Amino acid sequence: MKKKNKILIAILGVLIMIFGLLGGAYLYIRSSLKPTKAFLNGEVCAEGQSACETTVFIVDEGAYGRSTLEKLEAEGIIRNAGAAYYYNRVFTGYSFVAGYFEIPHKITDETGNTRDITLEEIMAFLSDPANAHQDTVTLSFNEGGYIKDYARIIGENTTVSEEEIFAYWNDESVIRSYMKEYPFLTEEIFDPDVRYYLEGYLFPDTYEFFEFSTCDEITRKFLDRTMEIYTEYKEDFAASPFTVNEVFTLASIVQGETGNSSDATLVSGVFVDRYNAPEVLASSVTSCYAFELTAEECYSFGESTDYTWKDHPYNTYTNQGLPPGPVCAPSKISLYAALHPDTTEGYFFFCADLCNGGTVFARTEAEHAYNIEHYYLACMD
Repeated sequence: MKKKNKILIAILGVLIMIFGLLGGAYLYIRSSLKPTKAFLNGEVCAEGQSACETTVFIVDEGAYGRSTLEKLEAEGIIRNAGAAYYYNRVFTGYSFVAGYFEIPHKITDETGNTRDITLEEIMAFLSDPANAHQDTVTLSFNEGGYIKDYARIIGENTTVSEEEIFAYWNDESVIRSYMKEYPFLTEEIFDPDVRYYLEGYLFPDTYEFFEFSTCDEITRKFLDRTMEIYTEYKEDFAASPFTVNEVFTLASIVQGETGNSSDATLVSGVFVDRYNAPEVLASSVTSCYAFELTAEECYSFGESTDYTWKDHPYNTYTNQGLPPGPVCAPSKISLYAALHPDTTEGYFFFCADLCNGGTVFARTEAEHAYNIEHYYLACMD
């Protein structure tokens, strides 16, 4: 009899343990399938807000499933993206709509009672096109443009201000948060002499943004495009004697020095030959960037030596080697030229051919002086 009692007690103990585990699992899953307390309490708000009634959330184009749920978790709106994903697949099957949403924290039911919004209601809200603000803007960013200009264009065309996006692009903690995902962002960009961290790394192209995009979403559009180019040339970057930052820096100088794509590798070769000589690179575009000259002032730079010998970390007339970072946004052609400099001709000088277009090259100072007189000064307006 005692033996039977012991067996019954053991079985009962196992059952209690099983029901306990099942109950715990149930409570865990139930808890996971809820919005966060911070969200429900109105604490997940825009930067600078301490309380809000709705939370702004953007569903990106093409992100109609798990990635949107992961974004909801990352932004502190839901607790567990994995649990939400499987719940949606098994029980609801919502497909999210791209756009800008203002998710309410509370819901008023048909009886007039107000209660917390549920996970399922959040998913339903993001799946209803009627709740999406889908106004977009298409913006073009020029090759050779400055990061300040890019910030101004964004500020003029989206709800993100020029000052906000510019500060975001120069926040070290923000940039570091992107570094694992975008390996072309290296420690070199935090050199104390670097003027703006992301100068030269926001790829010049035409982009479509939601008007209500966040700084993160805008920045990722640029960096994703840069990542495409970096990935395409990854083997070339690895084979280059220059670091990644130096390649982008050299490419930006090539970009500023020539608008003729057919001359880009030769121009790059001139600077590589000077670098290896070693001689100063003597690039006017670096001086223009150093002293923040206007386009008109920079265009007439060759007529004046006002800034040539004025020292500055970016001035390649007074400092050997490359400047601390890029001086503008290089194109794909300029990046290719920086990775494949043409040094076969032994050119050491070049100047713009204002008479015929393009660039003329020289091996000696005498040839260069002749070219300046006959191809540059002779046809200058």
